[in-house]
Amino acid sequence: MENVITRIVEIEKQCTEEVEKAELEYRKKIDAHKNTLEEKKARECALIVTAGNQRLEQALEEAKRQSEAEQLAASSDNERLYQDPALNEAIKEKIISILLTI
Repeated sequence: MENVITRIVEIEKQCTEEVEKAELEYRKKIDAHKNTLEEKKARECALIVTAGNQRLEQALEEAKRQSEAEQLAASSDNERLYQDPALNEAIKEKIISILLTI
């Protein structure tokens, strides 16, 4: 009877050690997988930020080009207005007529 009890205690001890060893191995695997996922998450976040910054940069460049084009068009329109003799004459006449009515 004593042998049986001793044997049962030894088996329980051995099983407990095997369970603890398996838990430790799985904990290591889980931690390694968690670290891998965290690294992947960090890389993906960096890619998203980089892509967003690139799109923002492109949008800013496009807005800058468009603004410069519109400014150039407005500037040339202004130049044409100043150089239009008929318009200048009409403006002078309008100014004179306003001054004469005062």
